[in-house]
Amino acid sequence: MADFLETNLKNVARIQKEHTKFLAIIVILLTIILGIGLKDLTINSDFRKEMPTDLPIFSLNDRISEKFGGQDMVIVSVRIDESVDSKSAIRDIRDPRVIQSMILLDEDLRGETSVTSIMSPASFFRGQNSPTPGNITKTITNDPRMSGFFSKNYKMALMFVSTDIGSGEEQIQNFNKILQEHIDNTPRPTGVKFGITGQPIIRMTIFDLLKRDAVTTLAVSAIIILLLLFVMQRTYTHALLVFMPLSLGLIWTMGTLGWLGIPLSVATVGLSSMILGLGVEYGVFVLTRYNEERDKNISQLESMKTTVHAIGSAIIGSGFTTIVGFGVLSFASVPMMQHLGQTLALGIAYCLLAALFVNPVFILLEEDYEYWNTHRKIEKFAAKREILEQKVR
Repeated sequence: MADFLETNLKNVARIQKEHTKFLAIIVILLTIILGIGLKDLTINSDFRKEMPTDLPIFSLNDRISEKFGGQDMVIVSVRIDESVDSKSAIRDIRDPRVIQSMILLDEDLRGETSVTSIMSPASFFRGQNSPTPGNITKTITNDPRMSGFFSKNYKMALMFVSTDIGSGEEQIQNFNKILQEHIDNTPRPTGVKFGITGQPIIRMTIFDLLKRDAVTTLAVSAIIILLLLFVMQRTYTHALLVFMPLSLGLIWTMGTLGWLGIPLSVATVGLSSMILGLGVEYGVFVLTRYNEERDKNISQLESMKTTVHAIGSAIIGSGFTTIVGFGVLSFASVPMMQHLGQTLALGIAYCLLAALFVNPVFILLEEDYEYWNTHRKIEKFAAKREILEQKVR
């Protein structure tokens, strides 16, 4: 097995040396093809799809939701805006003008087909044209149910809107938009502001934060890794020789998910920075070993054969153990854990392939370019020197 691996890795190195430019074109085309899949990459915000729905407890919940409808509770808060400095501003949430505003919003929301039911202080005053302060105070004092709608200092009141919007991000956003439009169209007195909260809205907000953090952490990790490579390799070209194939491995991973229609989830949305951190070492090993061989004045071909064989054998073993370690998560009962392991395993596999097949190609191209550029400069210098000598003569 070892002899077979050694022979084939050396053959790979020979092919990389003899067909460097052709292989570079193949890498570019492959990246373009897989990169097209990025446009189809989606993010699944339905947390229930990440749970083992075949278990009895989840199956029972799904059957109940199917028969009776879901009960997603959205809360509309009506509170005093302390920042408003006006004599006409409301200072007590029991003010008749506030109650009237809640009655209008209550009646407006009941016309929405997605709204199942509404529980609010407006239910106790519906039908009254203009509730008086005395009537409002009396109702709140005498009916114990009212205590669940008003804060103790009477600075806030709550309206509970039951709906069946599911846990998908798009559905939640649409309902939030509809609810906000109803609130904006509801007249309200000065010094009062409305807010929307509840589990569906919180889930959507958390998921938006996750997406934003995923982009931020990817950018930060990429910058820090690149800076560390600059410091360790001491030249920006060598740093890019490691970082570029690593970036290609990340593009291949996400593009493949897009092509296969596998969405990112709460568990996998931030894995890009992890893949960068786990996969960067392979390229560092390849470049460092190649430079060591070249410093011994060994030819490109022999240096690359030694590098691909020696380092290739090592990183294949290291990479496969990592892939297996993450791949075992596919046997977990929770889909969230399965997707986490599968995505990481795919990412490491692509980073390993990039280090083994793309890094050597880029190294050879960079070295050939440096040789050509240096040779060109020497020829230009020699030509200028010859012209000067002719003028002196």
